[in-house]
Amino acid sequence: MRASTLALLLILGGAIAALTATTDLIAHRSPRSPDARADHPTLAIARPVGNLSLGEPRWQHAGGLLVGELTLTNGNDYSVSNVVIACELLDRAGKLLDAHRTAIRRVFEPGQSLVDGIEFVRFARDLQGGACRIVSAQPARAARNEVE
Repeated sequence: MRASTLALLLILGGAIAALTATTDLIAHRSPRSPDARADHPTLAIARPVGNLSLGEPRWQHAGGLLVGELTLTNGNDYSVSNVVIACELLDRAGKLLDAHRTAIRRVFEPGQSLVDGIEFVRFARDLQGGACRIVSAQPARAARNEVE
C-alpha cells in the first residue's frame, strides 16, 4: 500500500514537472508577431521617464523642513502622472548624506510645469538640498485606469 502510494506520487510529480518544462519551452519558442506592441496598447506607450526631465531645484529652509521647487519638463506627447522623484540631501560641505524620494500626485501635460512644495524633514540643522532625478512615472491614462 505504501509503495504504491509512493510510486503514484513520484509519477504524478514527474508528470507535473514534464508538463511545466514543456509549456515553458513552447512559450519561449512561440514566435511573436512584429506588431505585438500594436496588439497591446500598454506596450505601445514608451517609458515616460525617458522623456521627462527636471530643472535645477531651488531650496529654502522653513522651520524643520527643507522646501524645494523645480521645473518638470514632459517631453512626451501624452500626459503623465504619479511622478516619483529622488532628491539628494547634502551637508554644509556638499557631501551626500542621503537621498529621499517623494511622489508628486498630479497630472503633467506635455511641456513645462512648476512643481513647488517639495518637502523633506531636516534631520540636521545644516542639511542642504541637492539635485533631484526622476525615479518613475506613469502615463496619465494608465493611472486613471488603476483608480477606476
